[in-house]
Amino acid sequence: YCTAGHTGPLCEVCVADSHYFSSAEGHCVACPSTVRSVGLFLVFVTIIVVLAAAYVAHRHLPFSHRLRKRAARIESAVGLQPKFKIVVSFYQVSSAFGVVYGIRLDKHFTRWLDVLELFSLDLVDVAIPGSCIGTMDTRLLFAGLWPYAAAALVSLAIVAWAALSRCLEGESPFPALLRAFDRKLLGSLLYWAIFVFYLVLPSVSRSIFNAKLCESFGYDDATGQRISYLLADPSRKCNSGPTWDDQTSELEPYFWAFFALWPVLVPLGFLALLLRARKPVAAQRATP
Repeated sequence: YCTAGHTGPLCEVCVADSHYFSSAEGHCVACPSTVRSVGLFLVFVTIIVVLAAAYVAHRHLPFSHRLRKRAARIESAVGLQPKFKIVVSFYQVSSAFGVVYGIRLDKHFTRWLDVLELFSLDLVDVAIPGSCIGTMDTRLLFAGLWPYAAAALVSLAIVAWAALSRCLEGESPFPALLRAFDRKLLGSLLYWAIFVFYLVLPSVSRSIFNAKLCESFGYDDATGQRISYLLADPSRKCNSGPTWDDQTSELEPYFWAFFALWPVLVPLGFLALLLRARKPVAAQRATP
């Protein structure tokens, strides 16, 4: 039997909607306040916006040309970008072992990887407990759409800074906004969209496939009947039985829509960009 306030097959479902089960605490605890949850989301987006604005703004500083040349020489000698991608990709793959393959890595191995959680940009469960966001369909909507909102805000920040820079040079606001959309600006927008999607793709895909991951338990030894529960939301049953119905069928439209949007279309978009830049890549030179 479960202790008071707990239910579900493993007693990890909280009776109160305002609570979530904490693996670290081993019991249900109160959800963070709405202000804190919204604040965490804004912090994530603000960090990305500030980085993007700084990336665009440093080009207009009087000493930026010299710093860029020095940074380019250091990057060329050390190769920071490939090393950064290797480290982040290694973390993204290792963090998916438990969910995809059911492998539990030793804590002495994973402890030093915890510092890389920032690069997963996983707002669901890492920053905000999933059960505190709402029902499973609400979690899927949030997980699948927030990166697009973040990319849109970053794009707006870059465009606003470019237009403001032209206004400071004496141009009128509307013509400055139109003239801001040059080839260099579009390249900056594409760069940051790729950066955001590259970081969030594994965590968002993992959140999407949570709508399909179930675990079964014995229900009737005499008949061999089993009952399955959704791992991400153990209050939902995954199969039909004598006294219960399948409660995951309503998640099918969300799953297939976001499956097409993320695990399919985003990698295809990356592939299309690689094919478009295949000649500069083969020649080992930077694209325009």
